[in-house]
Amino acid sequence: MNRARKGAAAAALLLLTAVALAAPPTGQVVGEVDAKGLTEAVAREKGKVVLVNFWATWCVPCREEFPDLSRLQKNLGPKGFALIGVSTDFAKEAPAVRKFLAEQKPLFANYHKKTGGDDQVFIEAVDKEWGGELPFSVLYDRAGRKSKTFSGKHSYEEYEKEILRLAGK
Repeated sequence: MNRARKGAAAAALLLLTAVALAAPPTGQVVGEVDAKGLTEAVAREKGKVVLVNFWATWCVPCREEFPDLSRLQKNLGPKGFALIGVSTDFAKEAPAVRKFLAEQKPLFANYHKKTGGDDQVFIEAVDKEWGGELPFSVLYDRAGRKSKTFSGKHSYEEYEKEILRLAGK
């Protein structure tokens, strides 16, 4: 391979790496996340309205609202919206999580809550009023400030109304 081709190949590889780091993969578990990592994930989306949704495969209301979450990302993503999913399933349930995500094909990145440690510490770091119920979602404004929480299953329209309000649309 000549120098020009090597240089072009290296540039293409750098570009692909930068794109991969800028946009987490969808439809799969990106990795484990603790409270600090979640704060960092929200901060990376600064400038967008962000909804963080906590869910589990064994939670029927979580499974029921999941398709609406993908639809929100599809329809509102171009308007400055980002959705982050966090599976609260235990590590031993990882195969069920992968299967569920493969079936759902979500259009947003999903993390797995880091196992170990005190779950109550994680819950309180997310929101001091959160009792640990699922599904649970936290909406952040474009500056990364917590704006609203949603406890339990909510409709596409309920989420959309609040997201568009914060997006100024």
